Amino acid sequence: MNLLGCLVSMGLGIAVIAPLLQSSSALVRKQIQLEKAWLVEQDAIRVIELMARAIRMAGYRRIGSLGDYRQAQRTAKVDYIGLEQRSGWNHSDLLWVKHEPADSAEGDCLGNRVEQVAHGKTQSRTKKGLRHQGFFVQKAVGDHAGSLMCTSLDRQGRLQNTSLMNHIDSLQFKWVEHKIHQGRPPSAGRSGIQIVLKTTLVEREFSRFVALRNTP
Repeated sequence: MNLLGCLVSMGLGIAVIAPLLQSSSALVRKQIQLEKAWLVEQDAIRVIELMARAIRMAGYRRIGSLGDYRQAQRTAKVDYIGLEQRSGWNHSDLLWVKHEPADSAEGDCLGNRVEQVAHGKTQSRTKKGLRHQGFFVQKAVGDHAGSLMCTSLDRQGRLQNTSLMNHIDSLQFKWVEHKIHQGRPPSAGRSGIQIVLKTTLVEREFSRFVALRNTP
């Protein structure tokens, strides 16, 4: 085969292979996009469950006897849950909750558990007998998006902030009032909180309603 024949053969081969290579490249890009979307979804599900668990625990009091109940009634009123609207990065909201430890196996938003200190009644990772948890968004370092932060207590009862998830666009918490039931007016107070989380790496909104269990 002469040089001209080789060139013609190479040209025909490239013409045949090029579409296959382009198709393969498109499939790879699509696979990468799907994997990113799946990872973002799993991360979002995980952090929303952490926030939901904290909301459900807000206001929990460990009452095991009538004496505990009477003591709780005499204790000064404490705000166990609160929202600060548009106080975070990109006008995101901040949520904080307080509650008594349920048991030694119960972890905070980082999975840290309370521990008895020096065999006494004092417990680590508490402040005045209460656990503290908070969630907010701050600007991520070296990124145009935000980071979802978790506020908790260290062993000495000091507040600490730790990143839970990156590539966050915004985070909103909305009070949900009691609905009208069978024509009767709604009861006083709030029934729960709606969580709305938006991500940037995959433009998607994740939403979930969480009912309040221990606070009016």
